This record gives sequence, C-alpha cells and structure tokens, in this order.
Amino acid sequence: MQVLSKTAGALLRGSQRSFSTGRVVSDAAKRGLVLGMLSNKLVGADSAALDAAQQQKLLAQAAALGFTGEAGKAQTVLSDDLQQHIALVGLGSANSAGVEAQDTTVSEIVRTAVANGVRQLRVHKVTSVSVAPMPHAQAAAEGARLALYKFDAFKSGAGGEKSADVAVSSLDAAVEWDAGHVCAEAQNLARDLTNTPANFLTPTAFAERVQQELGGLDNVQVHVHGPEWAEQQRMGGLVMVAKGSSQPLRFVEIEYRGASTDGVGLGMVGKGVTFDTGGYSLKPGRHMDAMKGDMGGGAAVVAAMRALAQLRVPLNVVAVVPLCENMISGGAAKVSDVYTARSGQTIEVMNTDAEGRLILADALHYVADVHKPAALIDVATLTGAMVVALGELYTGVFTPSPRLWKSIERASVVADEPAWRMPLHDAWDSMLASPIADLSNIGNRSEAGACTAAAFLRQAVHGPRTGREGAVLRNQNNDERVPRWAHLDIAGPMEAAATTGYHAKGMSGRPTRLLIALAQELARADAA
Repeated sequence: MQVLSKTAGALLRGSQRSFSTGRVVSDAAKRGLVLGMLSNKLVGADSAALDAAQQQKLLAQAAALGFTGEAGKAQTVLSDDLQQHIALVGLGSANSAGVEAQDTTVSEIVRTAVANGVRQLRVHKVTSVSVAPMPHAQAAAEGARLALYKFDAFKSGAGGEKSADVAVSSLDAAVEWDAGHVCAEAQNLARDLTNTPANFLTPTAFAERVQQELGGLDNVQVHVHGPEWAEQQRMGGLVMVAKGSSQPLRFVEIEYRGASTDGVGLGMVGKGVTFDTGGYSLKPGRHMDAMKGDMGGGAAVVAAMRALAQLRVPLNVVAVVPLCENMISGGAAKVSDVYTARSGQTIEVMNTDAEGRLILADALHYVADVHKPAALIDVATLTGAMVVALGELYTGVFTPSPRLWKSIERASVVADEPAWRMPLHDAWDSMLASPIADLSNIGNRSEAGACTAAAFLRQAVHGPRTGREGAVLRNQNNDERVPRWAHLDIAGPMEAAATTGYHAKGMSGRPTRLLIALAQELARADAA
C-alpha cells in the first residue's frame, strides 16, 4: 500500500476531488486522452485544450502518484471534471532521451510510451482515445494501433472486449499520423494471418485473403497460380513439398507499380508454409502449434505490399509467396529423395523439415529470372539455429551486398526492428555437397545451420561459386551482382514471448514495418 506524504496528499486533494470525497467516476468518462510528459512538462497539452491551471493539476496528480515521466512508462489520471481518463506517458528528459533533438531513440520511446498509455486506458473501458501531438507522430500512431491489437476471432459468445478507436487530437501532423496508422495496420494484418489456425488458413484461403486485401488497390495486380502452373514453371521443390498434403499448392504473385519507370526496384519472396509438421523428419509435438505461423514471411511480405500501395511509395515492387503445407502421407517426400529445382540444380533431400528453402529457392529463381529486380530479398521463418544465435529480438540478415545491407540496416533503425548481418562464406557452400546430386538441402555437419540454409538460397539467385583459386575458401560478403540479394531469417522475431509495450504475446507480424521502410529507402535512393 502506497503512503502519501502530507504535501503530496494536499496536492492530490486539490487537483482531483474524487480522491478526497470518495465520489465515483461518472459513467460518461469514456473518452481517453494520451499526453506526453517530458522533463516534468506536458507535451501537446495546448492542442488538447488544457489551460495552465489544468496542466498543473495533472502534474500534481502525477507527482502524488510517484510518476516522474520515465521514458516509455504511463500513468492514468482523471480530468478535473471527471469526464476524461488521461494517460500521462513518459518521454524521459530532454537531456537524457534526446526528444527535442529528434535522435534515433525518439521513435521507440514515443511508440512504447503511447502503447502503454493506450493499454492503460483500455482497462478503463474508454470508447475513444485521442493522442495529443508527440515528438514523432508516426511512431505514436503505430504504438496506439499495435497496442490495441487483439486476436479473438475464434472466441465464442460476445466476442470479447473491442479495441478503442484512436484518433489524433491535432491536425498538425495528420500525414505522419496516417502513415503510422497504415504501417501498424499492415503489421496487424500479418499478425492476423499468422495467428489464424491452419485449418482456416489453407494455401487456398491465404491466396483468397490476399486477393481480398490487395485486389482493389490502385496500381496493384494479384495473380494466383496453381499446381499445373508450378509444374510448367519447373518448380520441383514447391511441387515436391506440396504433394504430401491434400491441400493444393498456390503461388501468389503481386505486382505494384509505384514508379513511372519500367524496372522493378525490389522483389520480395515470403515463405508460405501454412502448416509445417516437418514431414517424415517429424517435428517434436511440443510447440508444434506455432507452426501455423510458418508462413510468417509470406504474411509480412503481403502486409508490406498493401502498405506500399496505400502509401503510394514511388517504387516498382514484385512480391511472391509460394504456399503449401508440409505434411505426411503416402505421397510425401522421403528422406534421400532427389528432385530438380527451377534453377536446373538437382537437390538431395536429407531432411524433409528443411522444406522452406526448397520452395523459396524456386520462388527466388522465378523472380530473378522473370522480373529481374535490382534488389531481391526473401523473408522466412527458416531455422532454429537463428533463434539460438539471436533470440527473438534480431532478424538475421545474410547478404553478399554491402550496399543492400546498408539499406536494410537503415530501414531497421527507422522501423525500430533490429537486424544483424550474418556471414556468407565458401565454407557453407562446401558443406552442402551431396554424393549423388548437385546439392544437399542441409549441411553435412551439425553446425552453422542458419548459414548453410542461406548458402543454399544464394545459389538459387547467383548460382554456384566459380573461379576460386584451388581449395582456398573465401568470404562472400562483398558481391554487388544484380540482383542484390538478401535473406532475412525471422525464426526468432516471428513470435513475442510476452505482452510488453506495443508487442502482444503471440505471433508478432514482424518484420512488416522493416520491409515498408526498406522499400521507402530504396525509393529515395532511386530518386537521388
């Protein structure tokens, strides 16, 4: 139990009558307000129509409750007329947090603080929330919308608590706020897709959802291909993985024309395994429920494409998602089976649970061959080894291109979605040797699992390494061949272990906002 000093108690009684008289808050108090607090001053209070006296009373309440405005924290109080719940959110101090200087930490402070404020207001069952102007309006919108996310589509009865509507209380930053809303709702779309049970989100259902979400957008074309088309395209990996399931494969192809030029600036490939048992290399039963989210890369790519079209990003982008299930049946692939990939390479399948790279390789080769993008990335929940290496915080990035890595790194800072560059090396290629085929789908030693997976994918884009001097093995981290390629392993970030700030426990929807920021970064580079 918190004991207030006499001074603090007096301030509290003077600023909020309900605390001293025992009055119950009015049922009309369904309006919420989020106000920033920086260096013991309220940010945006004038836009919220709070005069100096009201501001002082709010600060007095905060002081009485021991709230100092620590960065990212929140404290709920009541307006003087008891008609509004107000969440004071900490932006830190101008000197320590750098808010006034607009440094790179500002967006994450604002995003987290606003999210915590909105979460507290939702506890009070407010029906609407206004967010006062913040030092970073886009981050404020993202924090608000991401914090309100709930996945309760399969709850019976009343359907549970609904998210409050969130609107900015100032028109000064309307464009930035709207951009944040688009980016957050894109991530929420990716969350919805990855949280949906696999019996409801089959490859066919996923493709239909893509058509529903993107089919009516300006400058967007959506094509959905089936098994016969995949056979015609010589996608041996995709066809082989899919044949173990009664659900037919789908190959979704999205084209967004945001630039006036003809060339494709960015190609994206998202892994779309809507459920992964591991096949005959069966996964352990524990945590297999998370494999409904094994299409997290595809979900992020689709969601990012919707946002790019809504934001009218001036870049031509193509995205594809190979969709299938990895199941066990009489027709499923067996360990030691050999198939021919679209690249023409023969692949020996030494582990049927390393199926993601098989369908990604065919899709990468297709995009590079048909669309010829300047940059090409794949996004996949690919390896447990990456979770061991980086946990759930960082996305592991493999790319031979320093130039593309710099763009990805800048995008990760903008989106506050951490990424870390991982190495590519001839040694990983040599570990993929097969005695009977061109390649094995896994390394021949129990090490560097994430690295050998990336090496496998690199060959689908750039082919085998040639011209090496004898047996000298070299790194592959300075290669600017077009398409510049990067592999994003999101096995760690795909899921949040706990609800904190704007993160909700469960499937995270990452790295949707990073992909949006990357396309914007590449568009700026093209315009320069």
